Amino acid sequence: MKTKVKISEICCLCYGAKRALTSTIQAKKEGKNVVLFKEILHNKRVVQDLNKLNIIQKEELEELKQGDYVILRAHGEGKGTYRYLESKHIDYLDCTCPNVLHINKLVEQKDKEGYKIILIGKYGYKTGKMHPEVLGTSQWCNDPIMIEEEEEIDNLNLSFDKYFLVVQTTFSREKAIKMIEKISNKIIQAGKIFEYKDTTCSAQRTINEKSVILAKEVDKMIVVGGKNSSNTKELFNNVSKYKTSFFAESMSDVVKLIENKSIKKGDFIGLTGGASTTLKELEEIKDYILKSLND
Repeated sequence: MKTKVKISEICCLCYGAKRALTSTIQAKKEGKNVVLFKEILHNKRVVQDLNKLNIIQKEELEELKQGDYVILRAHGEGKGTYRYLESKHIDYLDCTCPNVLHINKLVEQKDKEGYKIILIGKYGYKTGKMHPEVLGTSQWCNDPIMIEEEEEIDNLNLSFDKYFLVVQTTFSREKAIKMIEKISNKIIQAGKIFEYKDTTCSAQRTINEKSVILAKEVDKMIVVGGKNSSNTKELFNNVSKYKTSFFAESMSDVVKLIENKSIKKGDFIGLTGGASTTLKELEEIKDYILKSLND
């Protein structure tokens, strides 16, 4: 029996990530001195490919200078970043995902209207590491209440008159809905005003839905993406509920899966990738698996 490999119908680079990447490459082709402000994607291969084009990455605002053409990544930045760039007259291209921009504008406006902002997202409750999108959004309002786990809701500060809630775009929608209901009940029972906006990304939901459909069809799944990518971890967790799944950050991880017989001849293998993974990577992995196990 031959090995079969099928790529999920919808997966890989989301609109925001693709826009940031193509805009970066186009700016370099136009002769600009392109500088990435922080990691553009959680994808080592993409970062390496950009380095080969002499596109450098800087981590601190103070490193940016006039003459740089700064790319702001899809995750978004806090208000202070824009103020700094504009005060120093540094050219930049804002590649923040439109969905993230929408959240940032929402919390800024609601904060001005006197609402206490609640932000559901991966702020590092247990890991101590804040997701870059959450960090950026948190800087568009005054001291938001950040919640990552349901257990934190019991200690929710109820001293404010009105609350407005948003969710990190790549946070689990299933988990967020349960948390929103619990938060809503708690605030309303306290006689306070509560409003919210479900700001989880529909593209991420579609990737997860299509990948789960594939997982139910195949023998094993391989999820490709950066191990520090929030949406890829979420994708892996979801498909793992339905089928034996493996997390691969690069081709070398796939090679190991074949060497240790985690995947073997005759398997029907499903491939999917997170929002920072390119379709080209999945196609290369598919070709490698088929050649290795069917030749």
